Amino acid sequence: MCRQMILLLTLGTLALMGGLPKFMKQEDDLAYCSGTAPCSLAFLSNNPLSLRCPAATEAPEDSVYWQYQDLSQPQTKPRTFIGPGHLRMYRGPMGKLGSRVNLRIGSLIMNKAETSDTGLYLCKSADSILAAYQVDVQDSSLLYVSHQGLGENILSNQSLRVNLGSSQHMVQLYTRWGPWQDCDRCKVMGEQKMVGFCYAKLSEIDKDEEEDEELEVNGATLPCGLMELHIGQSLPRRGAELHYQMCRESCKKEEIPVGLLEIGDWWWWGRETALDWMESRIMLLQTVYLNIHDNAQMTCPGASVYTPVLWQRDSTFITRGGNCNGTHRLDDATGGGIYQIESVMPSDRGIYRCWVHGRRVASFHLETPELPVVHRHVTRRHLLNGMRIMVGTIAMVFVISAVAETLYACLFEIF
Repeated sequence: MCRQMILLLTLGTLALMGGLPKFMKQEDDLAYCSGTAPCSLAFLSNNPLSLRCPAATEAPEDSVYWQYQDLSQPQTKPRTFIGPGHLRMYRGPMGKLGSRVNLRIGSLIMNKAETSDTGLYLCKSADSILAAYQVDVQDSSLLYVSHQGLGENILSNQSLRVNLGSSQHMVQLYTRWGPWQDCDRCKVMGEQKMVGFCYAKLSEIDKDEEEDEELEVNGATLPCGLMELHIGQSLPRRGAELHYQMCRESCKKEEIPVGLLEIGDWWWWGRETALDWMESRIMLLQTVYLNIHDNAQMTCPGASVYTPVLWQRDSTFITRGGNCNGTHRLDDATGGGIYQIESVMPSDRGIYRCWVHGRRVASFHLETPELPVVHRHVTRRHLLNGMRIMVGTIAMVFVISAVAETLYACLFEIF
């Protein structure tokens, strides 16, 4: 009953905006997020999240604010967490969320999303809704990583039957893939990755046909977390995916984005734009001092699962399919945005550099203490003990030699 109330409240909000048909009839390949039509988006926790509000440029200055509703609590109404003039809410239920977000030309930016950020987001000015998003932040701890060069396959689709009311439906879980990202380096062999999110498609089983045949009823295709709310039932735990392959690309001139990108593609909406705003244009130079057996963690500025990231240790480039193993590893959750070393040793000293979109953004100089040289303090007592041992050894050798000579002489007298 509670989950049905969640669905009714959500769909009621969407219907008031005139966008319910588009929400329910999203296609497999594209989920349009233009104008005020609501749409659903999936993100990965521990990575950036951004939601655009294009109509904010036409609203009165400093009048745009954002509201959030936790869809697991249908009795609550959307609450403001960042108000007009970028005024954040630091207290109350929206305090934590308000402290982690920023606005850029009315659009919402979050440096690191959490699974608890899943819910309904509304961009508003006065009483007008300018944009609405159903957001599913998927757990990065469930991320499945595979590498084509290592013969590793992506996840297969899953299907299961569910009962909704008096009819039986089929839910198909699959991965909706984004495009291949740029190669992490040019001219030479490199690596590239693509990210996919868990999506679910709902269809009704036609009772007049064979049992295995399916018939779509409304084409509802949603991120897995939102589909659970839509049908009011739990689904098998399935995470997002990250897939790598080898690549080789020619070098091209670096282009720094200016302002907001006019992107309508379902994948890049709310992902690449956030990185463009947050990425630092000044290279980070940092010296990292660690004791032996400490754990190292170096974070590449502006890097995330949505961007090409490249690491270099001294003169060696680090690759997923080759030399990233043992105590050295790249963090899966951020797509290699964090370089980790377990139990640092003196041999790990050196220069670590990282690139984002082919541009070097940071250098880390890892240093450890020099191993102490043990100097033994020689005292008079130690010296006397040493002399006694030496004299005793000489005396013992003399005695043994004398005994040997005597025995030798006796033997010759007998014969």
